[in-house]
Amino acid sequence: MRIPLDDELDAICKLYDYGIVPGSVTVFVRDKVKQCGQLDLTLLEGIMIVVDVSEEGFMVTSCTQIINEPKYVEALKVVQVHLEHVFDSMEKLLMTISPLFAAKYIERLQSSVHHDFLDTTCSIQPPSSILSSEQQQEQQQLQQQQSVSNISSAYSDVFDWIH
Repeated sequence: MRIPLDDELDAICKLYDYGIVPGSVTVFVRDKVKQCGQLDLTLLEGIMIVVDVSEEGFMVTSCTQIINEPKYVEALKVVQVHLEHVFDSMEKLLMTISPLFAAKYIERLQSSVHHDFLDTTCSIQPPSSILSSEQQQEQQQLQQQQSVSNISSAYSDVFDWIH
């Protein structure tokens, strides 16, 4: 794993709420000696899964359907096919076993790209030679504010991509 086990488990508790049942992650094993952990979470398809986290990767070890609706029977089969399969990231695991998570992940990614595109296109300014000195000062202040905002956003985006 790239980051310490405790940090990885804590991150899982927060980072994936957009594509699973929010607040459903519970870490119940943190073994610092063996460098492994175990948690459960509930997919939007109404399936609770238990995930082992280790240096080898992420693996679903069991699953239980908690919403008994016919439309989720196929989703349970997808999870069952991937039991005991090791994934190198939590995103890959969730995207593979949960079509609803995959859709939310892609939606979030597209939203981020769209937001970045708007930031770029909105920052196009007229040449300063045609602006009055007052307009130039206002433009400089606006650019400084956008620069601070973009730096903050960039750090947040990098953090999201890493985790």
